[in-house]
Amino acid sequence: MSQHDLKNLVEAALLAHGQPLSIEQMRGLFDEFERPQVEAVREALQALAEDCAGRPLELIEVASGWRLQVRGEFAARLSRLWQEKPGRYSRA
Repeated sequence: MSQHDLKNLVEAALLAHGQPLSIEQMRGLFDEFERPQVEAVREALQALAEDCAGRPLELIEVASGWRLQVRGEFAARLSRLWQEKPGRYSRA
C-alpha cells in the first residue's frame, strides 16, 4: 500500500470511528501479512497533520491515541449547534 493510500485510510478511520485511535488500532485494520510498520503509520499521521494545516480540522495526539477535531477558533460558533433548549413543563 502506498503512503498516500495509507494516509487516506487513516483519515477515513479517524472520521468514521469518531473516537481517538491508537497506532495499534490503525494497524489492526490490516491483515497480518499486509500490516504496515509503526513508523509507516506515524509518517501517514504526520502527512495528514500537514494536510490539515490551513483547514478547520487538526490532528492531535491524546492519551488514548490520535483524533481529528475542529480547531479551537471555531468552537464558540459551532457550540451553537448543540445548545440545549430549556425543558417544557406541563401544568401541575
